[in-house]
Amino acid sequence: MPDIHPRHTLIQISDPHLGRTPGPIRPGYPDSDTQLRAVLADVRKRHPDAALMLVTGDLAEDPETVTYVRLARYLSELPAPVSALAGNHDDHGLARQTFTAAGHDFDAEQRIGNWLIVSLNSAWPGHTPGRLAAEELARLQSAIRRYPDCWVLVAVHHPVVPVGSRWLDALGLTNGDELLAVLQRNPRVRACIFGHIHQDFDAMHGTVRLLGCPSTCVQFLPGSEDFALDPEDAGYRVIRLHADGEFETRIERVPDTAMVPAP
Repeated sequence: MPDIHPRHTLIQISDPHLGRTPGPIRPGYPDSDTQLRAVLADVRKRHPDAALMLVTGDLAEDPETVTYVRLARYLSELPAPVSALAGNHDDHGLARQTFTAAGHDFDAEQRIGNWLIVSLNSAWPGHTPGRLAAEELARLQSAIRRYPDCWVLVAVHHPVVPVGSRWLDALGLTNGDELLAVLQRNPRVRACIFGHIHQDFDAMHGTVRLLGCPSTCVQFLPGSEDFALDPEDAGYRVIRLHADGEFETRIERVPDTAMVPAP
C-alpha cells in the first residue's frame, strides 16, 4: 500500500574544517578528513533513504581549490543530493564555484515534497561573526512567496540567537533579529538550522524551532565562558519532515570519533 503520509529525511552535517591536505588542522586535533569520512560512512549505513544532505558551512580550514575539490569528492559518495553553504572560514565564491562544478547545490532553494528548503549565505568577508545581506533576506522572502503552499526550513551557518557560551555568542549572526522577523512573519516557516557552534542546540523562538549541529571534526563545550573543547563524538542532525508540517529531529553520534586528550 502506498504511503499516504509521505516523509522525507534530511541530514545536516556541519563544520568539517578540512585542511589543504588530510590531517589535523592544529596540534591535538584529530584528522579532519578521517572524522568526516567516518560521519559520511555512518550516514550511508543508517540513512540510505535520505532525500538531501545539507552541509552548513566552515567547509574548509584552508579555503583553497584543492580543499574544496577533495570535500566535494567525499560528498559525491553519498546517495543523496548535496546542498552546501559557506561559513566564516570559507571563500564563498571559490566554494560555490567548486561545488557547483561537481554537481552539488550551493546557496540553494530546494522543493522536497511540500517542503521548501532555503540555504542562506551569512559569511561576512573578513569577519568571524556573520551577517545576512539585505539581498539574502529579500531572497528568502521571495522564495517563501513563490511557494505559498510549502512548509519552510531555513539553513544558515551562524547561530541566529545566543546559545549560552559567552565566547561563541560574540561570534554569531549580527543581524539575527532581522532574520527572525522574516521567519516570524511567515507562519509556514517551521525551523531554522545552523552550524558554527560545534554542538547540539534546540530552542523555540515563537513558532520557529532553532537547531544547532555538532561538527564532524571537534566539539565545543556547551555553556563555556571561554573557548573549550568537548570530548564528545562527532555527530550530525537527522530531520524527518512530514507532509502536515510536523517534523522530528535528533542528533546521531558516530562512535570512536571523540577527540583523545593529550597525555
